Amino acid sequence: MGLSLTLFAKDVKISVTPSTAKIYVDGNYVGDGIVSVPIKKKEGFIVVKMEEEGYVTLETKIYAKDKRKAVSYNLRRDALFDLTVENGNANKYFTVNVSKDLYSINSDGRRNTEKAWKLIHQILLNYFDEIQTTDLNSGFIQTPWQYKRLAEIDKVIRTRVSIRETSAGDDLTFQIKVSSEIAPLLGANYEESYQETIRIVKEFEPLISEFQSRLGKL
Repeated sequence: MGLSLTLFAKDVKISVTPSTAKIYVDGNYVGDGIVSVPIKKKEGFIVVKMEEEGYVTLETKIYAKDKRKAVSYNLRRDALFDLTVENGNANKYFTVNVSKDLYSINSDGRRNTEKAWKLIHQILLNYFDEIQTTDLNSGFIQTPWQYKRLAEIDKVIRTRVSIRETSAGDDLTFQIKVSSEIAPLLGANYEESYQETIRIVKEFEPLISEFQSRLGKL
């Protein structure tokens, strides 16, 4: 009986769309798109995993008793990749050196930043319905969290912007942070469910460059 198990071999052709998807069998990489692999035990099976960036990873088993000689799969698009973009500035403060046209120095030597803050409000209200915290005396502003449900993958992603006024010598600077966090849909009501992500919702992608171009020095 042991000899028959050793001699048994059934080849199965596995194909996946997209054709660039990587195929793993029992944890080992075997090729992209289409491969032919053996099942060596008559009562055995192989574990197949297929993955490609922008698609939901698929893992399945193919049994030796399955009479098919070829199987094909279509990977499902990952809504997280379709609705978000990767951004290296997510969840960390980046600095914008403010154009001198947007602030002035009063006769008493104090800096007047009203024009710059007014522009910040205008930019933020193009993306958010309201601003949660505005404290111009301490130079801080923050939006509320804005939530986006990704029902296709049972997740929710939320975005918030925080801005604080700083200085670099005599120059006015702002430190700006676009916070992006993701959680399972069922845990959306619990703060501890959220984890930072380097991906931001596509609607907010222009926000960072807009701050840099409209506030910053040319």
